[in-house]
Amino acid sequence: MLYSYYTTYMISPSLQQERAHILQQMANIDSMIRGHLSQQTYRRKSAGRVLTQGPYHLLQRHEQGKNNCQRVGPEELEFIAQAVEGHARFQELASRYAQLTEQATWERQSPEVKKKFQRFSRPTSPKPSRA
Repeated sequence: MLYSYYTTYMISPSLQQERAHILQQMANIDSMIRGHLSQQTYRRKSAGRVLTQGPYHLLQRHEQGKNNCQRVGPEELEFIAQAVEGHARFQELASRYAQLTEQATWERQSPEVKKKFQRFSRPTSPKPSRA
């Protein structure tokens, strides 16, 4: 029979507060659209002159393994831009939340586990370069 040994360690209050603050910030994001907003202009020759058309704004995103692009009109641009920024902010917050949760997980481990997995529980430092 296999017995597991768990020691209860508390997450530090500062980690708990930062995680709660991140969740609150995530909850305050009211609109999100996945993708990237870009601007394009077109140049074409007509009667010996180069004409510039645009700018045109495109919303680009991957859906079901395919790149999907859609032109965004001037009346929709501000809303779409804010929603794309909302998604980018959500991703940043989610990444930070995952880092803090992993840090808290390592902090709760017993000293034996920490020692065994110490290279995972600490940030790695860059290797010295060979000259």
